[in-house]
Amino acid sequence: MTHLAIVLADMSFIFRHHFLSFFLSLAITSGSWANPAPASKAALNKTSELPPVISNAIKKSGIPLESIAISIDKINHKNQAPQSFTTEEIVHWREQMPMNPASTMKLVTSLAAMEILGPQYRWKTDLFTNGKIQNQTLKGDLLIKGSGDPKLIPEEINKMLLNLQSIGVKKIDGNLIFDRSAYENSVKESSFSDGEPTRAYNVAPDALLFAFNSFSFQFFPNTQNDLVLIKQTPRLANLQVDNNLKIVDGPCVDWRKDINMSIAPQKNGAWLASFDGHFPSGCQSAHWNVVASDSDSFLLQSLIAAWEDIGGIWVKQPVLKTQALNNDFKPIVTHFGVPLYESVKDINKLSNNVMARQVLLTMALEKTGQPGNTNNGMKIVKEWLFKNQLQMPELVIENGSGLSRIERISSLHLNQVLLLGLNSSSKNYYLESLPIAGFDGTMKHRLLDKLRKYIPNKKEMAALEKNTAPFPQGLKKYGAYIKTGSLVDVRSISGYVVSRSGNVYAVTSFINDRNAGSGRVIHDVVLSWLLDDGPVQ
Repeated sequence: MTHLAIVLADMSFIFRHHFLSFFLSLAITSGSWANPAPASKAALNKTSELPPVISNAIKKSGIPLESIAISIDKINHKNQAPQSFTTEEIVHWREQMPMNPASTMKLVTSLAAMEILGPQYRWKTDLFTNGKIQNQTLKGDLLIKGSGDPKLIPEEINKMLLNLQSIGVKKIDGNLIFDRSAYENSVKESSFSDGEPTRAYNVAPDALLFAFNSFSFQFFPNTQNDLVLIKQTPRLANLQVDNNLKIVDGPCVDWRKDINMSIAPQKNGAWLASFDGHFPSGCQSAHWNVVASDSDSFLLQSLIAAWEDIGGIWVKQPVLKTQALNNDFKPIVTHFGVPLYESVKDINKLSNNVMARQVLLTMALEKTGQPGNTNNGMKIVKEWLFKNQLQMPELVIENGSGLSRIERISSLHLNQVLLLGLNSSSKNYYLESLPIAGFDGTMKHRLLDKLRKYIPNKKEMAALEKNTAPFPQGLKKYGAYIKTGSLVDVRSISGYVVSRSGNVYAVTSFINDRNAGSGRVIHDVVLSWLLDDGPVQ
């Protein structure tokens, strides 16, 4: 299992913190939305009759109708270039109300990035030196300048260092210098605080973000000797694991609660990870992702280990320095990361927060030529929307990931972004990035029973093939292709549904309420109603 997959598995954690709950509940119940659109009360509360099956589900949940906004549109194909797809309204319940979208905001950020930067865009990580190469030895310092590559994981670092070897470097006789000047220092300051700074979903942006600045520990019990094997990635040159875990009988439920863990850098530059407590025998394996408290030391020790792992030699132990590139340095290697569309897939399917934030900052960096900041990123996204005739006065973008108390968008406008995605040259990449109900991503365990029980007959298959013929490949199969969002007082869904007969719908639903946790059933009912062709019955 790659380090990426292990770390991303922790990204969709549902945030439960009493202070945040109080804060959001206060905002929701008082109506104190951030920067609401200047519109009449009647316009903001534009409604339509909800289908009985949906209104009944809402009634049973106990969530007030005033805490919910729903937009459902049927998508039609008109053979009109360049915008071949149009919509007709099916449900528009409070669809102009500014709502907290949680992670469904990533649908805006990711589409904007592919439209503005291009889906094939690649981040650069450049190596420079103030010395020269002699007899296979780099005599001088090695400066690494980041550009915010969100997927600079161990596999990519290895490729970069192998490129260094390919130009004849076998030994390094100098220090390591990190240049993070591609981002403003302000981006390290995360406005979202839920009391969980070591959780991977809370990682702050970093122009030299490596492995999501997170350790991944994997646990494998050996019941024969009651010991637990601990493996860790990425490898650090000076990491010591003090393992005092014991196996106890029990199911693999809430297994972390009986384990005490600490990890911190030591004065000598090493890291010490300590584990003690009990690990349940019912867990065949488990993983724990922990954010490194010192990103410089984490990257330094990882680079030292990675260079040694490919046969490289340090003439002396490198000392860490941080500075911006200057004329004393000359370029020697440029590493290009994976294409943007691959990162978009991780952002949407696995709801990766820091990757979404880095994408927003990258748009700011590339379009302004100045160090990236979130304010410029927000302006660029709004300019892109305006260029596409989408004016969203209620839109608030704090960081582009949805991990925010103040981000806002209406369900009406997020549905319009979905339509824009279908008319985009990047539509296939956009569709491929969405979680598929019952199959993968954050929708992997949703609607399983319904999807498994449905076996189409020949007539239904013929209708589906006929009606979906004009649509991209990603919307030719029955199913729900949905981005989810979750905060302590927010539940949201947004994406596309292909019904039994091949009708295609855009759907966005927001629940902003202190009892939003019970709203998942509402969203499942909405999706099931669309899958069953509810609007045309």
